[in-house]
Amino acid sequence: MNDHVKPYLIKLLAESKDHEACKYLWDQYHDTLIKFAVAYLKSKELAEEVVADVLYQVWNTKDNLENIQHLRVYLFTAVRNRCYTQLAKKKREQSLFVVTNELNEDSHVDFHINPEKQMMNDELKKFISEIIEDLPPRCKQIYKMVREEGLRNKDVAAQLGISINTIDVQLAIALKKLTKAMQFYYNR
Repeated sequence: MNDHVKPYLIKLLAESKDHEACKYLWDQYHDTLIKFAVAYLKSKELAEEVVADVLYQVWNTKDNLENIQHLRVYLFTAVRNRCYTQLAKKKREQSLFVVTNELNEDSHVDFHINPEKQMMNDELKKFISEIIEDLPPRCKQIYKMVREEGLRNKDVAAQLGISINTIDVQLAIALKKLTKAMQFYYNR
């Protein structure tokens, strides 16, 4: 599988058999890369997204295929790096949203809670809601679908007819604005 894949792909592309070449690339690497990504991400669905993105990226730059010295190594490295990016993103999101979830949980009346803490939590919750409402319309829509409605990035992308990368970019914008707002809030 290692030595013959790249030359055969280049041959198919030279013969203008793009569809066959794409299918061949997918057939040769998809399942193996999925297993590899699942080992990092512990989620088959997320692994499938990562692998599909990497294979799509390679396919979009197929004209540069000859410049890739070892295709298999390149693909596994790209998947590993994309997995690390996903894990880092998830960690950032989880740490930011833990604060939001704690605020939501604290909003319930509890007679053992400090009234001052309750007031501060309500104020922070209101502050965060205002920041979310001030996001650009598409960014706010995506944020609410993913974070408030609990939809998966893949489902939001399908519903809105946009790419998963667009979802990631819009969520990153929202997180960046929320992070800056939280820093401002705690430093005032």
